[in-house]
Amino acid sequence: MKLLKNLYGWTAFLTMFLGMIVTVLFVLSFLIGGESGEAIAVFAGKTMTWGIRLAAIAIFIGLIYTYIKREHTLTIKSESKESAQKEIDHAHHDRKTAY
Repeated sequence: MKLLKNLYGWTAFLTMFLGMIVTVLFVLSFLIGGESGEAIAVFAGKTMTWGIRLAAIAIFIGLIYTYIKREHTLTIKSESKESAQKEIDHAHHDRKTAY
């Protein structure tokens, strides 16, 4: 389980780092211009295709981790369910007594 979490984290980090490098390369290619700038921009574009693939792999690893763990940001824990039910009951009671 921890292996998947670490693998996801590192893959996501590498994807973000690669995106930052591509951004810098595109800015440099724009500033340099001409054939040299074009060559840098083409290289950055090819590099970005690998970044997109790496991001897809990171998402896949994250999904596997999330569903194996069976808990994610939209999961309601039992304590939260009880608290929510109390709030609903309280609001329902207040609505009845208001009339």
